[in-house]
Amino acid sequence: MKIVTINNDYKIKGAQSLSVSEKEFGNIPLENIDYIIVSGGDGLLRRIIEKIIKKGKERPVIIIDAKGSFNVIAKRYMIPKVQKVIRKLEKGEELDYRNLDVYKLNQHIFLFSAGNVTDALHIHLSEMIRLGILKKGPWRYLISGLFVLPVTILTFPFLLFSKKRFFIFTPFKMINFRNHYTKIDHLRFDVENEYNILEIDGDLVILEDRFIDIRKIDEIQIIVK
Repeated sequence: MKIVTINNDYKIKGAQSLSVSEKEFGNIPLENIDYIIVSGGDGLLRRIIEKIIKKGKERPVIIIDAKGSFNVIAKRYMIPKVQKVIRKLEKGEELDYRNLDVYKLNQHIFLFSAGNVTDALHIHLSEMIRLGILKKGPWRYLISGLFVLPVTILTFPFLLFSKKRFFIFTPFKMINFRNHYTKIDHLRFDVENEYNILEIDGDLVILEDRFIDIRKIDEIQIIVK
């Protein structure tokens, strides 16, 4: 059994383990790798899965070690503590898997959230106040949310009917309403600007394209029990 650990150095009995940083992971061949332990938040998880998808056909199973501020994926699928999963691996016990949907927005991969409305403003402001005691934990998101709330209330009617604005949040499957989506197969937008700032799984990305094409492209296995 071969395991790659990212941003942590877990030692698993009976397994060959290699600890690497996010940057180093890009140079790691995935042949014969059984599991990848990702220690971080949703943004890191997205970036690692993006690299896996781009590497080719090899699809190691992902073990999530949730250490971000919100950990939406971990909470959505009730991911156990990584120590519990490691104990099962060491004992040779059976693990439970779940197929996690992977979406593509132009050249970017995302897992559950994407948009160019107040979600992008919220993430941008939360990064600006990442200072002192707000460097870690969810407080900076909550505080930035309070600042963004008045803007959201004032602009929501205009954003809701705009064909240039969209927000996708897939963990909860409900009815799609205007340009807010929870279940998607394929979406295409003309935002009429060739330089756009988007929020993708809590990361801010710059898209130099006026046309945005979104579709489900793959699935990847994660450990849920």
